[in-house]
Amino acid sequence: MLKDYYAILSITQDATVAEIKQQYQKLLLIHHPDKQQQNQFQQLSSAMAPAALIPLQDIKEAWECLRQPDQRTFYDSSLKAMRLRANGQVNDDIDLDDMEYDEGKSHGEYIISEDELELGVDTVVCSTCSLIVRIHYEVADDDDDDDAEN
Repeated sequence: MLKDYYAILSITQDATVAEIKQQYQKLLLIHHPDKQQQNQFQQLSSAMAPAALIPLQDIKEAWECLRQPDQRTFYDSSLKAMRLRANGQVNDDIDLDDMEYDEGKSHGEYIISEDELELGVDTVVCSTCSLIVRIHYEVADDDDDDDAEN
């Protein structure tokens, strides 16, 4: 399941890179293992409830993904597709063979990359609206490609 990097960083999906960086740095200071020991001691001495610990690796993953525009765009579309699929809002099922291959980007279409297919993504959100389709495809065996070349 895809991690919600926006929830991990406690930011909105429309946050700027500067806002994301500021929150990332703040969370690093709070959740760093060295700081955790200090915070736990302070919480015990003040009888406060312990704060929820966010794994440092999750914080770093969120920052690495969301700070880069291309990765963020890909992540956002994958997150949107996951949420729609979880709500059962798939509008149609399409066979991958029925889709046209185009290296360029266009608007108002369902676009899925080879990288997404390799990651197992099977739902695509329209580039201009909220409709979603499920793509049916079979994973090609690398051995099949080798046999075809021989």
